[in-house]
Amino acid sequence: MGKLTSLEKALRSLEAVAKAKSIGLRGLAAELGFPPATVHRLLAVLTACRYLTQDPETKKYRLSLKLLELGASVGEDLDLITVARPHMTALMAATSETVNLALFDGAGIVYVDQVANTNSFLRMFTRVGARVPLHCTGVGKACLAGLPNEAVMEYWSAARKESYTQKTITDEPHLRKDLEAIRRLGYAVDNEEMEIGVRCVAASICQDRGRIVAAVSISGPSSRLAGKRLAYIGGLVRQTADRISNDLGYAGEEIGSDSNKVEHT
Repeated sequence: MGKLTSLEKALRSLEAVAKAKSIGLRGLAAELGFPPATVHRLLAVLTACRYLTQDPETKKYRLSLKLLELGASVGEDLDLITVARPHMTALMAATSETVNLALFDGAGIVYVDQVANTNSFLRMFTRVGARVPLHCTGVGKACLAGLPNEAVMEYWSAARKESYTQKTITDEPHLRKDLEAIRRLGYAVDNEEMEIGVRCVAASICQDRGRIVAAVSISGPSSRLAGKRLAYIGGLVRQTADRISNDLGYAGEEIGSDSNKVEHT
């Protein structure tokens, strides 16, 4: 194995402190096999960044509550997937289209789960783990539409306006007009803006008092997601997002007519 980087040494230090529960500088240096001076620098940085705390009397180090905060964030994401999956499965069963779940972080969006239509061989960008821009994807635009205009413009000013297809939105007036339509409808449409031949219909998912955390979408060939069926599926996606939001504790009203309800099987 090659020479360890400073980051790798810091991570190994955290792991060793976690294993020991509480440990001093020299004990940690012996455990890791690093020079005491190196360990001292690592401990100073990790303590300054609040990943470790030092007992003023024993001088020993232990993990801080900041790591618990980070762990709780991961737990929230896992809870979201667990909560969303039954609703996604019901939506796929009702439409025979691939259903996606994507996490929103303000600067982009990442696909984290998918219930696929196994009969579809269409290659799409909506694979689990893919990070995509907000302004040219259904899930991204659904989240943007739920933000204040100031936050939208902050994103837009920093975003790379890369054109993926001839239909990709690359100008601010077009984006504003699209977001206004999304707010009226309750769902967003990626009209071949990321991949030719593919449309996505998406709606945002809220938590707590309306904080946007994710989006759910249906993706499929443009030929199948068109006309009246596009509007019908948009209603189903919007209702599915509302149901997931309600299960996450958001008290907003569920949107969707009785005729558009997705039945769980």
